Amino acid sequence: MAAFRSEFQPRSDDIPLTSFPKTGATWLMALCHNILHLEEDDNILTKMKPHDVVPALDVVYLADQVQHALLDSGRTTGRLLHTHLPYSCLSEAVRNSGCKFVHLARNPKDMLVSMWHFYNKIVKLNPTMPSASFPMEGAVESFCSGVLPFGPFYEHVVGYWEESKKRPDKVLFLKYEELRRDPKEQVRKLASFLGKLFSTTTAADGDDDDEVVVEKVLWRSSFGRLKELEVNKNGVLEIGKVPNVHFFRKGTVRDWNNYLTPQMAERIDQLTQLKLQGIGLSLDDF
Repeated sequence: MAAFRSEFQPRSDDIPLTSFPKTGATWLMALCHNILHLEEDDNILTKMKPHDVVPALDVVYLADQVQHALLDSGRTTGRLLHTHLPYSCLSEAVRNSGCKFVHLARNPKDMLVSMWHFYNKIVKLNPTMPSASFPMEGAVESFCSGVLPFGPFYEHVVGYWEESKKRPDKVLFLKYEELRRDPKEQVRKLASFLGKLFSTTTAADGDDDDEVVVEKVLWRSSFGRLKELEVNKNGVLEIGKVPNVHFFRKGTVRDWNNYLTPQMAERIDQLTQLKLQGIGLSLDDF
């Protein structure tokens, strides 16, 4: 990611959305876009997948100049961007830009199961990769050893958590499970952080009641609706040629119960307790 660190020019009103892979980034992209642009008549997410509406910096800087242009082809202010990079790997220019970060974390067991499914789908598409499925035992071992895309999971999460404690006005730390448990409250929290007051927002059809607007954001951004849109059922992600449909599986909580043995779950729970000890962060599911 040397090109990203050296070439990307952040703006003070940029809004980087950050997450470890398979923790709900697609949903977060849709939520933030709809919060900021709900009043627009045409919902662009019915025509473009979230990963195109919210450029992924990790992808842009692995591509050619045409992909670079995505950063400046849309909004000139308040650009929604995304990265899987840890906070420690962001350039000084990004960290000191004054922009607002929104980080989404998820229970590590559900994250791992989702990543395991995703990996086993994409290996079948790449003739240079081994055709055999990656066993869950191997996935758990890689996770506990910190051998994952974008580095060890816990260091990634802790980096953004600690920054959110230092600068709560600039870094918002959300949890996937809390979004699932109380989506209305979490959307209001997210909107407030982004400076969007629903009480004064007017949606395209004239609704200005807080409850109505929040429900509209949630409906437009819902996992079930996004999954069934044709734009997300067809086509591929430009980098890697990953089918769009692979970015939508279940979107549930505690699916790990169906894949991890009690011994695997206990090993991850013990590691989680060790890594998060004393910092005031819990990644429990419900």
